Amino acid sequence: MTMKTSNIIWQDIEFFLTRLKNLPVSKSLPLDEKNGGFCVSTGCSFESWVYYPARVTDPEMVKNVMKFFDDEKISFMWPVYNGGERILEECGLVFAGNLTAMSYTPPQNLNPESNLRVYETDSVAWAQTAWHGFGGEAFGTPMNYYNLVEALFNDKDNLKLYLTECEGENVGTFLTTLEKDLMGVYYFATIPEYRRQGVARVMMNEICKLAYGKTIVLQATPAGLPFYKKFGFEELFLIPIYSTESDIF
Repeated sequence: MTMKTSNIIWQDIEFFLTRLKNLPVSKSLPLDEKNGGFCVSTGCSFESWVYYPARVTDPEMVKNVMKFFDDEKISFMWPVYNGGERILEECGLVFAGNLTAMSYTPPQNLNPESNLRVYETDSVAWAQTAWHGFGGEAFGTPMNYYNLVEALFNDKDNLKLYLTECEGENVGTFLTTLEKDLMGVYYFATIPEYRRQGVARVMMNEICKLAYGKTIVLQATPAGLPFYKKFGFEELFLIPIYSTESDIF
């Protein structure tokens, strides 16, 4: 793996988390005048993040982050960029699992056929489907998640939300970042009733068409890793995630 490859992953993470930071529903705290970084609360647990583009060396900075999220009464995820796990653990955070940074450059002539419809959608339908796809109750989407998705939906210059429909039922979601040289993929989910039926492959084929030859990057959970590998994504490196809770994936 080259330094350039590593950098494009963190470039995409920074792009997406900066979009979260700038949403009207979010609160944020700058971390370090020298190295930059910020933590952002979106109002939703585990939709709130820390971005710190350096090795963690300052326990006081970590304590400030923890106080920020404690005041917000919300859980968060801290992807570790360049080490410093021992300090995070000494401050009371725990290892919550790894995301796998992955990339794929699709062929230019991809044009698969499918009876599923993938389209840009309204925020309400997308929120309900994504919530269900990531393990929530089908009709139990909380209001703070609707508010977050509405804000994501309105950031049309930077993000696009897509819904997948099968015979009139909403079955899957994904979000893409609108960057010059990359396409980041987030919230890639299929509802439980339609898993292992080819829906995820249809959605990924659509993403490949939307990418127009751009490199696609994402951060895979352990559950999603086998699908992405089978599709053709390259495993680049592991991103340790720290939080106040373990086993969050």
